[in-house]
Amino acid sequence: MTSFDGFPEICSTARIAAQDAFEHWEQLVAGAITEVSIAPTVSRAFEGRIRSADFGDISVGTVVAEGHELRRTRRHIARADDFHVIGSVVLAGHAQVEHAGNRVELAPGAMIFYDTSQPIRWRSQELIEDLTVRVPRQQVVDYLGIRADVLPAGMVIGEGVGLMLARFFRQVAQLHSTDPASAAVLAGSGIDLLGAAATIASGQRPGRAQIAALNAQQVLDYLRANFTDPELTIERIADGCRVSRRTLYRVVAEFEGGLGAVLRGMRVERARVLLGASDFGSVAAVATASGFATERQFYRAFQAATGMTPGEYRVVARSGAPIG
Repeated sequence: MTSFDGFPEICSTARIAAQDAFEHWEQLVAGAITEVSIAPTVSRAFEGRIRSADFGDISVGTVVAEGHELRRTRRHIARADDFHVIGSVVLAGHAQVEHAGNRVELAPGAMIFYDTSQPIRWRSQELIEDLTVRVPRQQVVDYLGIRADVLPAGMVIGEGVGLMLARFFRQVAQLHSTDPASAAVLAGSGIDLLGAAATIASGQRPGRAQIAALNAQQVLDYLRANFTDPELTIERIADGCRVSRRTLYRVVAEFEGGLGAVLRGMRVERARVLLGASDFGSVAAVATASGFATERQFYRAFQAATGMTPGEYRVVARSGAPIG
């Protein structure tokens, strides 16, 4: 899961001379995330790239970099004007972290929380990529209703919630490239997911809003993985998400248009891609591959969503003409 191209690339070492790359990278990380000192752990040429976008108080981005050691010291902390909580999900690579009295190993899918008011030592000896979600420290304290000294700094949760959060913000990134205003609205709701992850990491039980956000994201993830199955039922979705039917009905009631509208939207979007592909088969094959039970159902849903029949859409899409 490394596709966050919808976020703009705000900084990179690509055009920096090799001897200046680490000093430049320190400055980039300080500007985009928090002030640190950095040193190499690999002999090969260093490369690093940060993609990021700000959504009010929430800053979201991805960092890809060669192996290095990062330290945030008391000297950095003393100079800071404000502090943040950073939720970080490892997408590729491994790292070792010492933070807030904890020593942990990070692997793909793991999520860790950093409190920038405390020292951090982070080390990787290979190319690593992670997603970072940065929120003002006081906002997290207020949101969770806890004392600042019990923030889940240096605590790790397994890949389930971390990857769910990464999938959510990948959707934000994809939307950001075409509709930044809507992406900002979606990113704002991500605070519930981040809050749920922080609560779980601290050993507490998430509140209602956080549980609802986790359940909704879990259901959407399941639908995206299985929408091409025309025999998908409420029972199968509930079993696949490990929630009761009652909980599932409560979750999908919050979706615009309900469960049927969400599935139709996913299936129509898949059909649009297949119809535009020059190497795909008949319209009937597109209907089947997109998860529609019948060709008639496909025609009706597709025309209602696009204003064109599948055949008309295919002609326009393959001609290269813009589609409204």
